[in-house]
Amino acid sequence: MERKRLIQAIGLLLTLAPTVAMTGDAPSLKEIMQGLRNNLVEISDGLLTDDFEQVIRGATSIAEHPKIAPAQVQLVASALGPEMAAFKQLDTLVHDLSLEISASAKALDRDVAISSYQRMIEGCFDCHRTYKERVAAALGPEPEAQSER
Repeated sequence: MERKRLIQAIGLLLTLAPTVAMTGDAPSLKEIMQGLRNNLVEISDGLLTDDFEQVIRGATSIAEHPKIAPAQVQLVASALGPEMAAFKQLDTLVHDLSLEISASAKALDRDVAISSYQRMIEGCFDCHRTYKERVAAALGPEPEAQSER
């Protein structure tokens, strides 16, 4: 019986270890958003200079951005309640549009890339206008801001 519990504990540890390791170093939502802003600038610069490789890099980085740490997801979900589904839809919209931008840049279709980029920016603004204050309040001040007090 004791051996069975030991095996179960080891199994649980092996299952959770990657999650614990990943969340320990997970970037904050603010850091993720700053990275996404940089990716948007990269796409914009690429579109302005017809550098499709740059557009692809920026769009791919958005599509593959780090996930929000589970603890922060719980705080946001608590703050938004039933609106969490709409919040997630905006994230999905931005993700899907980043894939469209990347595909159109690979096809050298500047017009579709620009159209998708404009829709992405609108999605970002819609999300910020609707949720930014409440999400920021739910997450509280950044750790370095707390230590300055």
